[in-house]
Amino acid sequence: MFEQYARCDQALVLAMLEMVVNGVSTRKVSKIVEQLCGQKVSKSFVSTITEKLDPVVNKWASRPLNTMYYPYIFADAMYIKVREHNRVVSKAVYIATAVDQNNRREILGLRVDHGESTESWQRFFQYLKSRGLQSPKLVISDAHKGLKSAIGTEFVGSSWQRCTVHFKKNIIMHMPKKGMDEEKMGLKRIFEVATVEEARRYKNEFIEQFGANPKLEKAIEI
Repeated sequence: MFEQYARCDQALVLAMLEMVVNGVSTRKVSKIVEQLCGQKVSKSFVSTITEKLDPVVNKWASRPLNTMYYPYIFADAMYIKVREHNRVVSKAVYIATAVDQNNRREILGLRVDHGESTESWQRFFQYLKSRGLQSPKLVISDAHKGLKSAIGTEFVGSSWQRCTVHFKKNIIMHMPKKGMDEEKMGLKRIFEVATVEEARRYKNEFIEQFGANPKLEKAIEI
């Protein structure tokens, strides 16, 4: 009987894996399976099933990076909640995304650490270099001091650029939350042009139009 329905059984397992990959918790997966099949599966069973992903993930995480040159690399960190020693804590996930010579984006790697610091960013970049990553032409990131310091140390000869997305957010943080639609559109226009000359012209226009507003003093200074 199991052989007869093995294909269906495998499809269900793959569906469960797909749910986990897309961020569905093991508890929710077990509830979904119960609703679909009329039988309950435990969270531990779902966890056991997801172990099938480990070899695939490990192969991806250790793949060589010296088969292609990556001229542009974006470095950033996101924070997630992780269960550790029977408690939930916040951890930093370091992510490096590159643009290759064919103008395609590729996630080079990621690592989980306790928080952002120069040393932890250095360890992350050293991990990428141990897999064959060469120094890129340009590294793009936010202005975190530890991150900038690690980039300068680990990627000698590479240029650094402040991420415009983070930069815009830093400016908008110092603007009033309400009634700023026109001002925000004017700010975004500065960053969406093709040349430096256009950006400077729009910047000057922005200051001329909104510079008299005392509520924008800090934003304009930035």
